[in-house]
Amino acid sequence: MLLGRSFLFPTTPTRRHSRGLRGDKTASDIPTLLGMTGLIGLVSTLMVRRSYVSFPQLFFFICAAAVVWVGEKLDSGLLHDQRGFYQALPCDSAIIPTNRGETARPEPYSDAKHVAELDGHRKSYRHLATFVVTIGVLALWIPFMALNFSERSFQKIASVPSVMDHEYTPQVPVDVVINMYQEPVHKVVLLVSRLKALPNLGEDLRIHIYVKDNETDIDRARVDIGADEITQLQNVGREGQTFLYHILNHWDTLAKHTIFLQADVHNPREFYPRIRDYFDPARTGMLSLGWSGQVCNCNECGDRFGFWDTTHLFPQVYNRVYNSTKCGEVLLSYKGQFIASAKRIQGVDISVYRDLHDAFVNETSWAHDEAYLQGRPDSMSAPLFGYTMERMWDLLFQCNSIDVAWKCPTLLSGGRIGGDIGDCQCFDSYPGSMYKERRI
Repeated sequence: MLLGRSFLFPTTPTRRHSRGLRGDKTASDIPTLLGMTGLIGLVSTLMVRRSYVSFPQLFFFICAAAVVWVGEKLDSGLLHDQRGFYQALPCDSAIIPTNRGETARPEPYSDAKHVAELDGHRKSYRHLATFVVTIGVLALWIPFMALNFSERSFQKIASVPSVMDHEYTPQVPVDVVINMYQEPVHKVVLLVSRLKALPNLGEDLRIHIYVKDNETDIDRARVDIGADEITQLQNVGREGQTFLYHILNHWDTLAKHTIFLQADVHNPREFYPRIRDYFDPARTGMLSLGWSGQVCNCNECGDRFGFWDTTHLFPQVYNRVYNSTKCGEVLLSYKGQFIASAKRIQGVDISVYRDLHDAFVNETSWAHDEAYLQGRPDSMSAPLFGYTMERMWDLLFQCNSIDVAWKCPTLLSGGRIGGDIGDCQCFDSYPGSMYKERRI
């Protein structure tokens, strides 16, 4: 508030009263500040990505605005006290020359009635302007505060219940699936050790390493990392193909929860706290460990990073996952790191995973065809389809709650006042979920 003036409505004080002109006051930025804050806040609460201003934020904001307003008033009063005032010169007054070439002062303007009328008009204008501005600010702030602090029942982006497999009984609590290429082994060792140190994961993790570099010494890596299983794969399909491969080849031995990662995790400083603070072994269904809050229209899905669903794959997958033709807005996932439960993984028919996996490994599939690529670079080891798959995990595991879109804090902030662990994930205990018979 003190670093500069409004760039939308410049109200820099002219300090005209410093020249001794009676009735001129310093302009204030406080009405502009309150008006723009109320407008932006109201618009935010009405959008999908809601605002959530906390009571402490509101309190200190009002205190800061009051301090600036009082300071302006005091500053204006001091300047008025230190300088005298002069009577305004009427616009029709003449400059009378003297015999010595000097300019004589005109006679003092004595039309007191006219001056009083002008002062009255000025005061009336100020009162009217103050009234209009006050009404405008209140018209913005009252609904903003009412919407911000009220509990509104949010309908799910897609009013279709999740389908989960409650018949499968996992034998292992947590699997860690790591896609590895040429990352140093000692970094993977550190990753595994830090995961095991998290209190809500524990030491009993089953580690699966998938290596896509032929130069890696598999046996040595298994010993150094302490992996339960290490598999050599062709360098095809990025991490998306690896995750689908694991699901297909461990369909009947999936852990209760599987942590899907790349050997070089993104945002490591925030990655471990996100698991520590949000993963619930009893309730977590789908927890993204990347950016959150991004949504797109299912039928025309794209984002600000240049991604665009040119083949309309999102509505096709949506229809197969939910067995529904309704398709509104969907959550997007990023970074290729997340935690999913066996209930949600097996809630989707296995044929969906097979078809997505085939799109990666089959050179003649639509994912490597020019109709999909449209001139964009593509290869088997670095497929363009990998970016689509990275964004589709939330949809695939039926985590499509609008609450996650606006409640989940950024990785950097970690948490928010009044938040809870349900802000960033979909629980398996969601009452609208449906059961399914296991299909293999």
